Amino acid sequence: MGAIASPAIDVSPMGVVAALWHGELPQFDSADDVEVLVNTLMSGLWNRLARHQDSREPFRLTRESVAATRAGLAALAAMRAQELDGFMDGLFGGAEQLNFPEKAHRALTRLEEVRQMFDAAAAMLIDDTKPASAQALAEFARNTREMTRIADDLINKIIQACKRARAGHLEAMSMSPARRWPTSMEDESPFVKSPLSQRITRQGVTVAVEIYGDGEDAWILEVVDGQGTSYVWDDRFATDQEALDEAISELERDPMEFSGKPSGPSDMH
Repeated sequence: MGAIASPAIDVSPMGVVAALWHGELPQFDSADDVEVLVNTLMSGLWNRLARHQDSREPFRLTRESVAATRAGLAALAAMRAQELDGFMDGLFGGAEQLNFPEKAHRALTRLEEVRQMFDAAAAMLIDDTKPASAQALAEFARNTREMTRIADDLINKIIQACKRARAGHLEAMSMSPARRWPTSMEDESPFVKSPLSQRITRQGVTVAVEIYGDGEDAWILEVVDGQGTSYVWDDRFATDQEALDEAISELERDPMEFSGKPSGPSDMH
């Protein structure tokens, strides 16, 4: 979306696509393969995103439901920071600094502050030495929704201000160029949510199974019961499928353990 809104005159769909391969398009086996790429990434994705330049169809960051747990909220905060970094990368189009309309410049400054808040939150939640009560996590989840709404609003202000400037409307320009902000979390989040994460029901007990890659080729397993209680395995798993199998096995072995009601001693490991 940032590339579409960018005031840089040399940003093009093909240039953005080429950036996925470090600036050069790959070799294709046939003209049909080229057509598939063009239709999917440009005629499809690019044009769908371009519709958000219409103020009646505002852009919104990805909405994803996650459990209000340390791992879930850390992954969400890191994802938000990466989304904002991606918008910024497209907006600057490879330049280190650009002149923006004043309204876009102010919104971009505030957007960087929001990104820094997401970045700091992710770092705090990853650090197990810092306490985080269930109440604090619930409050952070609410704050995350509000910060996401603010980010949406700032992104749309940037889109609209740049659109008006490109169309030749009189727009007050910032007296100084905006600079590309540093990327967050050393460019990569340590958490990657597995597509195998899901809700599972056994004998009337439903739990949320959350599986995250830890950035070191292992997977973290977390099960959240209906009362919001989180059970995190100390051991890591070689694959996300192994983590899912373990969660299913434990739920089938003793579903009452995850019912939110008193049960026998747990043997989580």
